[in-house]
Amino acid sequence: MFGNGFLEKFTYVHPAVPHILYLPLIGYLLYRGYRAEESIGIIVALFVAGTVIWSLTEYVVHRFTFHVAPETEQAAHEAVSGLKDDQPVIPALDGWRQVWYFIAHGVHHDFPNDSRRLVMPPGVSIPLATAFYFLFRWLLDAHSFAVFAGFVAGYLSYDTIHYTVHHFRPRTAFGRYLKKHHFRHHYQNSDLNFGVSSPVWDAVLGTLDRREPSALEIAEGK
Repeated sequence: MFGNGFLEKFTYVHPAVPHILYLPLIGYLLYRGYRAEESIGIIVALFVAGTVIWSLTEYVVHRFTFHVAPETEQAAHEAVSGLKDDQPVIPALDGWRQVWYFIAHGVHHDFPNDSRRLVMPPGVSIPLATAFYFLFRWLLDAHSFAVFAGFVAGYLSYDTIHYTVHHFRPRTAFGRYLKKHHFRHHYQNSDLNFGVSSPVWDAVLGTLDRREPSALEIAEGK
């Protein structure tokens, strides 16, 4: 991406890293929530609320932050397509909009099977998690621990599902549906199917691809 080995290290990560970082955090937050609430029922309800908040956040960020200017996306894609294998991408892009789009999301659309860039690097996820934590603390006070635990669990589910649909053949009907749902966003229409871990918000907000499966999708069992 950059033509600089040091900067390049911050753009990819092993898919196990988010789980190593955030599973202990979820456990700690649930413990703090239990100490603050003293009710398992409330903790469970707040945790579920956090996962719902994550699913909406995932949809909103994907739709309104990563896909905001089709002309910028197309120009960045054309610039990448014209490069040789050993040419760095960022210097070839025109302006900060193309650079932002490519770093944030375009690299995944142009190289969707790059396993090193299917989960969020800690250099991005940790500052964002910190910001959301303090936002929840400000809004919800003691309720924030369990809500944020659910929010982080939703994020981990997103990373896990995203990696899985790109690198494995799902064995369950729901897994196959999520793979088809996400691949239609990648390969057929990037203006639809913004949810990765859930199609719910696409259905609610009118961006769900409702076409019947193609012959190829049926043949491949997607």
